[in-house]
Amino acid sequence: MVSKAAFAGGLLLHTPLLPTLLLTPLLLGAAAAQEQEPAPALPPVDIAAVVESVLGPERPPIIQVAISDEQGTSIISLARPGVPVAEEEAAPELRFAYRSITKSFVGTLVLQLVQEGALHLDEPLATYVEGIPGGEDITLRHLGTMRTGLPNYSSNSELIATLLEAPAREPARGELLDMAFTQEASFEPGSSYEYSNTNTLLLGAVIEAVTGVPWHEAVRWRILEPLRLTSVRYGFEEEAPAAEGFHLEAETVAPLPQVAPGWFGASGALTGTLQDLVVWGRALGSGSLLNDELQAERLATFAPTDADPRSPFYHRYGFALGEIDGWIGHTGAGLGYQSLVMYEPETERVIAILMNGTGGNRSLPAEIFQALLASLPAP
Repeated sequence: MVSKAAFAGGLLLHTPLLPTLLLTPLLLGAAAAQEQEPAPALPPVDIAAVVESVLGPERPPIIQVAISDEQGTSIISLARPGVPVAEEEAAPELRFAYRSITKSFVGTLVLQLVQEGALHLDEPLATYVEGIPGGEDITLRHLGTMRTGLPNYSSNSELIATLLEAPAREPARGELLDMAFTQEASFEPGSSYEYSNTNTLLLGAVIEAVTGVPWHEAVRWRILEPLRLTSVRYGFEEEAPAAEGFHLEAETVAPLPQVAPGWFGASGALTGTLQDLVVWGRALGSGSLLNDELQAERLATFAPTDADPRSPFYHRYGFALGEIDGWIGHTGAGLGYQSLVMYEPETERVIAILMNGTGGNRSLPAEIFQALLASLPAP
């Protein structure tokens, strides 16, 4: 039985290691033409050793890591001993919850609609969604950059009790927003930064108001299908192999019930594989789904995250996009899953990380990422 404490703070959120290791190099694309310079080879980094150096007692059952450049992708999958499902299913085609990486899909779709003239970033939220406190003063830009001051619905203790009653129930978005607005706003829109899942729920509502379809359907036909991200779905589907989520506490590993994607909505409901996450990271970071002007505007929205001590780890955050050590992308954590995908503009390298456990350290993917950066040779 998993306690309420295991859920609290996690929605959106020393045994010997001796891991099972799967190392799979995957070649991407055709060989370069003869007259072109060859693409740089992947760095000779012992990815598994770097990951192991970061891990403590709260080790997730499965950790998958990919490092990718123009020439290929190296993937490792590390399984924690003593968790049979991990040892049997630590494979590249396994699907994980992306959690807040979902926000980067939603933000990109909003910018596509801006590019088409269907939306304007500096229009008030109330133009598209009625009944939101402060909606006349909150803009779409404020929502995407986490500068609204709106309370985080997943910080409401009532959410955990409600979710535990029926985790498989698909809640209405209004139910989650009601939980947010029992709390007071933190600041005037645009005056500071505070990471709030409520913001991206509302961007999902804006997408639906403009496109006339559920936000995840719009993501499917505007982003997933063009990029051929065939594993990415709204929630988990029974026919696809999926990693079970676990709560981690010291050396204890406890399975968590599968939760309906509606509890996360546009702030964190997408799931998929590591390989598709690598493809997404490159599209997101390079701005391949946007024109140059919109991508430049997106990158210009980066600002420090120091104002919010509870924010996920980023040095700066922009429009549904974070920055760590000059790499850009997004992270995610909550209810049994953690994730990261980052892109380096100068080299076009991508690092992606997926794991199926959450405990006291919600920055584990970022810590692994930074350890990998320290091991990579300078470009």
